[in-house]
Amino acid sequence: MQLFEYIDMPNQPYDIFYTDSVNSQLHWHYYSEVLYITKGAVTLTCNDKNTVLEEGDLCYIYPLQLHAVSKANDNTAEYAVLKFDIHTINIPQAYLSRFYDIFIRRNRDEDFCIILKNIQIDKTKISSHIQHIVNEFQEKNEFYALQIQADIYTLLIEIARKIGKKNKSADKKHTDTNFSFYHILEYIDLHSGEHLEIQKLADMCYMSYSHFAKLFKENYGRSCKEYITYIRLNKAQDLLIHTDYDLNYIAVETGFFDCSHFIRTYKKWRGITPKQERMKKHF
Repeated sequence: MQLFEYIDMPNQPYDIFYTDSVNSQLHWHYYSEVLYITKGAVTLTCNDKNTVLEEGDLCYIYPLQLHAVSKANDNTAEYAVLKFDIHTINIPQAYLSRFYDIFIRRNRDEDFCIILKNIQIDKTKISSHIQHIVNEFQEKNEFYALQIQADIYTLLIEIARKIGKKNKSADKKHTDTNFSFYHILEYIDLHSGEHLEIQKLADMCYMSYSHFAKLFKENYGRSCKEYITYIRLNKAQDLLIHTDYDLNYIAVETGFFDCSHFIRTYKKWRGITPKQERMKKHF
């Protein structure tokens, strides 16, 4: 079981569609993702935080963030999904740092996503723009990829202007990192059931422990140790809800020291024990 969603980024820089699904399981990917709610409402879960997105709301999810979409109420929902590799839209060098400050780097723990409520935006304008992007992707007329790139530019500029985010590069210094650093989440996801040492993860990225720890917190909004525990807890929750495996098996399978450690950690995270979590599915 893994939370990483593989997409063939070199050959598929975009994944764009409308959907009525309200059962998107927790996952992460290297893409940026925009959700635009066209009907009803959904609950977005992102990095342990929940928010309800209603008709006309626009949401930008940072790359590498764990997220899921579920039902917000008894009503149906429809929404557009725009997934794109932000590194392939050829941002001019003069705007690169500022652009990354807004759409890639999370400078604050509360920056789990960017949300524009329907009262903040021109619904007619945004809806028409989203529709145009979806049509271009579906019809794939000549130069469609270039047109999508231009349309995403326009959409991101609109978001940036609306939020007025105060995280200019001068406020916080960022350091470029080895490319392997941006694949460390995939490694953690695949090996979360094993013993993971932060020092070895740092060595894989050719970094010192302190440098790796600082950059991990800066880029992903939590410490590497906290992130590993979070991945393990989410995988354990999935096994509790969807399987009948006993707690000892789940504890070992998801990388905890033993069952008692698993129970303590889970209760601290969810406020209930694993057994209580499992019992909830029967009600």
